[in-house]
Amino acid sequence: MNAQKTEVVAGVTWDLASERAQNISGLAYQLFFDIPAEKSAPIPAKIDISLNLKQKAQPLLLDFKVSRENLQKVTVNKKIVPIDFLAGHLIIDPIYLNVGENKIQIEFIAGNQSLNRNADFLYTLLVPDRASTLFPCFDQPNLKARFTLSLQVPKSWDASANGTLTKSTSTGLKKMLHYKETQPISTYLFAFAAGKFHRVTQEKKGRSMSMLFRETDSLKVAQNLDKIFDLHVTSILWLEDYTQIPMPFEKLDFVLLPGFQYGGMEHVGNIFYKESALILEESATDNQKLARARLIAHETAHYWFGDLVTMNWFNDVWLKEVFANFMAAKAVNPDFPEVNHELSFLISHHPTAYSEDRSGGSHPIQQALENLKDAGSLYGGIIYQKAPIVMRQLEKLMGTEPFQKGLQKYLKDFSYANATWDDLISILDELTPISLKEWAGIWVKEAGMPHLLTTALMNENSNMEEITIQQVKSSPSDKHWQQETEIALFYADTIIKLPARINGLKTSLPISKGLKKPLAILPNASAIGYGYFQLDDLSLQTFLSGKLTVNDEFLRGAISIALMEELINRKISGNDYLGYLLHSLKNEKESLNRQLLLGQLNTVFWTFLSDEQRSVSTPKIERLLWQLINENTSVSAKSAYFSTFRDIALSKEATQTLFDIWSGKTNIPGLPISEPQQIDLAAALSLLLPEQASGIIDTQLIKTLNPDRKKRLQFIKPFLSPDTKIRDAAFESLYDAENRNVEPWVVDAVRYLNHPLRAKESTHYITQSLELLEEIQKTGDIFFPRQFITAVLSGHQSPTAAYYVKKFLQEHPDFPYRLKNKVLMAADLLFTIQRP
Repeated sequence: MNAQKTEVVAGVTWDLASERAQNISGLAYQLFFDIPAEKSAPIPAKIDISLNLKQKAQPLLLDFKVSRENLQKVTVNKKIVPIDFLAGHLIIDPIYLNVGENKIQIEFIAGNQSLNRNADFLYTLLVPDRASTLFPCFDQPNLKARFTLSLQVPKSWDASANGTLTKSTSTGLKKMLHYKETQPISTYLFAFAAGKFHRVTQEKKGRSMSMLFRETDSLKVAQNLDKIFDLHVTSILWLEDYTQIPMPFEKLDFVLLPGFQYGGMEHVGNIFYKESALILEESATDNQKLARARLIAHETAHYWFGDLVTMNWFNDVWLKEVFANFMAAKAVNPDFPEVNHELSFLISHHPTAYSEDRSGGSHPIQQALENLKDAGSLYGGIIYQKAPIVMRQLEKLMGTEPFQKGLQKYLKDFSYANATWDDLISILDELTPISLKEWAGIWVKEAGMPHLLTTALMNENSNMEEITIQQVKSSPSDKHWQQETEIALFYADTIIKLPARINGLKTSLPISKGLKKPLAILPNASAIGYGYFQLDDLSLQTFLSGKLTVNDEFLRGAISIALMEELINRKISGNDYLGYLLHSLKNEKESLNRQLLLGQLNTVFWTFLSDEQRSVSTPKIERLLWQLINENTSVSAKSAYFSTFRDIALSKEATQTLFDIWSGKTNIPGLPISEPQQIDLAAALSLLLPEQASGIIDTQLIKTLNPDRKKRLQFIKPFLSPDTKIRDAAFESLYDAENRNVEPWVVDAVRYLNHPLRAKESTHYITQSLELLEEIQKTGDIFFPRQFITAVLSGHQSPTAAYYVKKFLQEHPDFPYRLKNKVLMAADLLFTIQRP
């Protein structure tokens, strides 16, 4: 046998993936799963694989990351062969293979790791390399295949898959579902969900779509239903128009899942969403409505960018995400004419991108990837939030029309195939006289963010002669970022905006004659300028004072983001910025800015104020928020203010108010309190009233009607306990991967466990959490490690907490570097507040 001559290692290396992609063609999978009603029962399965081989000099490796015992029978070209299994690979000896057509049949027990099983429903989630945890396959994005699926499920269950349902037959307590063969798709896009779901089908603009969901509040579903379908249809129509390519796949159905790990996942024909992200409360804020529209547009855009044209290797996973975010930002505009979309883009992208890019864990947009088993660690804010800003810079550099034509050519040239970032840049380069490769190399292939200083040079008549922009920091290759932005000059009666193209170390902007020194300068007054644009001292104090009247809502948002960066860079204190926030909140009417300010208030309150400062500030903050709750007639505004009031309430009076609202003794006129909001109130009260915690949670469990929400609260209950022994036992239970199955529940639980009110009692969880992180990465989904460690560290601000993080990293020099980056990102504010 030749298998021993081939090095077999865990995962899929670039060399293995390249060899298989060159050798294999005509790939098709025919799959069958026999799904029992019992959650713990094994799932028998079969797969028929058809493929063509160019040569058979080496053993053929299929990926199957399970136990050897899961494999029952392997037949190759009608011959039963010995099962040779090593390091997560089924090895087929060349003596059983043909040059040309081959058929492989495998009987197996499906792997459970990525088969999210609940009492009465389950769903797959196979991105980025998890298909091989469920069934044997060639688990790499550039081996696209046609999938044909059959499911046997309990008779009372419903199901959804990539293909259209072609046949359904019932026998006894089971039913068999057969689905149509798909077009070529990557393994990570294969998906099915099955269980007890409600189903609604609507036809819009000649397209029939079905939605499966579990929400039991029929009134809430009815209030959201038409909007959810409408947003999908408008996204499809917009993308068809922009790309000039009709919807590239036969169907678009979607499944709404409680406790889903992501906002959404773009499976072909079968998008999965977090249920609460689409079925909104009656009191949903404007931000939540806009976020829902963006999420739907994002997942729909993936049908073109990611599903139709897929990255060749997961080092370019950012490429599908940047275009999904980029297109979503454009696509939602027509549906929200009242929204300032430049402001929305600024708030949605810059703060999150800065939070990662300024940290010690910063990395390039395009990251190196040696083995697909590490692909899950590539995801984060730099991909999702920084990259769309860079893409808008590229669009600005090229011009809107040439950029769009380049994307249309890219999609047509690589339809149902794979492409790289360099393939795209080559196409775009032909459509502009500007050399894009060096520009793109710095922004995409290097880490970090610019740091820029802006200076106004005055003459003897106190008139400005020029404005200079100096790049304080260069890229790792000692080059300078090139970008376009706008500079805003603030005067008593006007604001003047100047376009600025930053090309190198120092950029000079000529000024019109007679222009006096402004009251303040905002060096980045654009939605696409990126970096730490440091404010000069005079501008900083002028903005901080709140004395400027700024009618432009975009500029108000940009000022708040700029000031937050000055706080994080320790140019101002938390108390200084708190004063600005409270003054701004009194006057801010724009919903996007309101939500930005409330989010910053929460961060400043818990992270940048000392215990003593919090104690002094709490009464005035609570009074202001309660005043704003009662003054506003908008349900959205009331809900936003109330959520922040709940999250920062500390006084006896505020606590009693929350208790009275939760218990039903009182209410807020014009603000309905939904079941999820009641649960959040109960959790907050458990922290504020520890002696009553058990009774509050037990009462809320009785009041909670939705079974999925009840299970979540039961899971979180011990993490809220005032008894440290119960909390310790709850944390220790997380060492069992089974108890981490519903990842959003775990993230919420450890956030409560490490809440600032319990930070002094919870520092010992920091080291334990860091020790658990590698195991979480191995068993969890792509966002879980970062979400988990962020939740653990978010409530801490002490030097002791920072010491534990640094000590762990120092004592573990071989800790995986991508995971270390996640820790450094999560700990960035904790480290920041230790600096004077």
